[in-house]
Amino acid sequence: MNLEIPSGLHSQLRSLDGKGYKAYKILQGTSWNFGPVRLKFEHVQGDPYAAPSRLSATIARQDSGYPDEAASTPLRRRAMEDFILRRFWQAKCAVTDRTAGSGKSGEIGALRPGQKMLQRSAVGVDEASVGLIFFAGLPGDGRRILGRECARLFQNDIPHILLHTLTTESLDPGALRAHWQTLEDHAALSATLHERGWVGFVANGSRLPRRAGNSDLPMAEGAVPFTAPPDLTASVTLPHAGEVEGMPVPQGVTLLVGGGFHGKSTLLKALQDAVYPHIPGDGRERVAVDPTAVKIRAEDGRFAHSVDISPFLDTLPGVESTGSFTTPNASGSTSQAVNIVQALEARCQTLLLDEDTCATNFMVRDARMQALIEKAGEPITPFVDRVRELYDRFGVSTVLVMGGCGDYFDPADTVIAMERFQPALVTQQAKAVAARLPTGRVRESSRPFPKRAPGRVFPQGLSFRRGKREVNIRVFGLETLVLGTNEVETRFIEQFVETGQLEACGWLLTALRQWLEDEPGSTVDGAACLLEKMKEQGLSIFQGYNSGLLSLPRLQDVMAVLNRIRY
Repeated sequence: MNLEIPSGLHSQLRSLDGKGYKAYKILQGTSWNFGPVRLKFEHVQGDPYAAPSRLSATIARQDSGYPDEAASTPLRRRAMEDFILRRFWQAKCAVTDRTAGSGKSGEIGALRPGQKMLQRSAVGVDEASVGLIFFAGLPGDGRRILGRECARLFQNDIPHILLHTLTTESLDPGALRAHWQTLEDHAALSATLHERGWVGFVANGSRLPRRAGNSDLPMAEGAVPFTAPPDLTASVTLPHAGEVEGMPVPQGVTLLVGGGFHGKSTLLKALQDAVYPHIPGDGRERVAVDPTAVKIRAEDGRFAHSVDISPFLDTLPGVESTGSFTTPNASGSTSQAVNIVQALEARCQTLLLDEDTCATNFMVRDARMQALIEKAGEPITPFVDRVRELYDRFGVSTVLVMGGCGDYFDPADTVIAMERFQPALVTQQAKAVAARLPTGRVRESSRPFPKRAPGRVFPQGLSFRRGKREVNIRVFGLETLVLGTNEVETRFIEQFVETGQLEACGWLLTALRQWLEDEPGSTVDGAACLLEKMKEQGLSIFQGYNSGLLSLPRLQDVMAVLNRIRY
């Protein structure tokens, strides 16, 4: 198959050579046939230094050559969309031509996927067609159009990329099949968890370590394959992998213990990331966790508004009531209390904690400190005195990395020791130690953990407008989401994995305000309803156009963003 530039487009681009850059606007809204691929200029940039122009490319399914079995179910379509986006980047990286011009001239790109398979707006597959949103920097030298360079871009580079993205040219059918089979296996594994009374599962042979602390790529060499301990081994039967053995993480209170640098946090991080399926070859394809699981941490300086943290803090100096706690600058302990309460309100059923990122005084108060400082002088009810209750009364499980405090042996159901990145079940030993060496500490919770109904909360006065733009939503990495003129700090919401998820949160929030005006439900009800609408009708439904830059977030993370908007 050959995707040739239409003669009309070729002539028009060459005719623009030397004109002012704004003359490119004549292309906006126009469509051109590159063989069976229909290419449309959705938005044309205003100058070569602006964000590259947005284009859509569509081909009929029957012309694409992609097999029907790869798109026969919603799950398989999602896998195929992910696969096609990765093919785009492979084809793009194979292009070595350098386009002349200034600024972003000749830059070609699209939403860049990470190690997870997410629903995204960059690629759409349905019964009739396969579509792609991508970006191209139209060449210019300052304010002057480089029309001949632009014609060459659309004659050579872009047709090559579209050919190897939207058609089965050079396709490895086995790789595509592995993609949707991996996704279907993960979905089946996730569905098995609740049935078996587990909150997580790690298959034998999984390679959990990452290349670096700031990288999600698998460690190239030296990663120790995971092996479940004999007395904590179970098997599951998956649609494609068949019978798979591994380590289940039971519901209840689970401790991950062991010496420093032996893999406790690596295991927790793998569980934390397993709320999403991973691509083949990642090493964590057969790791699953409760999809509502939330990583909890201390977050000095975070904003909180009207949060009932009384289960963890009875009183605070200068604070009228901890039943409606508001602060622009929470401490480590108060922020961690806020994070837990808000996660529960967002329908979280599994809490994930790592002692390295927790506030020590929030986690435990030992017998010696209790003897020195009476309870009357300590407002904090430590988490150790609530963790058992959260499971027994509400069914909320906890997986906790704890290498420095044995007080958690008492409420724990399961204790897993990590040594050289391998787990061992040591629950009986931990209980024996607890019996032989009682801590002597007194439980400090004075009243039951209250069951609070989710409320109807939305930031007062929040405007999405900025200047002449009615809706201004921007992201800066995973650290900041800008809504109008309001900057929301998101760097401690650790389960965001793509910037598109943050941007999608912003657009969902634009619809949530209206939902709360029209409907009687709670804020979390509204967010869940709108999120389901995005899943079913497309991520761009609240955006009004397809930017190609959105990725689907989780309900828990949407609520985490909402709860951090300062007002």
